[in-house]
Amino acid sequence: MKRLLHWLLLISFVVTLSVPLTGLIVHKLASAVFLLLCLVHAAVYRRRLGPRRWALLGGVVLAFGSGVISLVLEELPLVLALHKVISITCVFFLAIHIFVFALRCGRKEDAAV
Repeated sequence: MKRLLHWLLLISFVVTLSVPLTGLIVHKLASAVFLLLCLVHAAVYRRRLGPRRWALLGGVVLAFGSGVISLVLEELPLVLALHKVISITCVFFLAIHIFVFALRCGRKEDAAV
């Protein structure tokens, strides 16, 4: 079940990032699904959430919230610029999180063999 959750998170993450290819409506739907999956992921791994992972989850929520605010306040380009900065920063830290997770899983498979 956790493996399915990880794959769904990865797919929704990639679809969320591919805004130029998929369009804004698909981006909005994929980001909402990604946020919900992140909350489920945090609930599943709640015992192992340290301060950095809570900050990462907060960054995802902040990026989603700034995206919603930028939709409501279309006439203010500063809000959209803030959303882009928060989202790019969040993507950077999510990539680090995924890389560390992949390294940890690789070590567990080597130890099992």
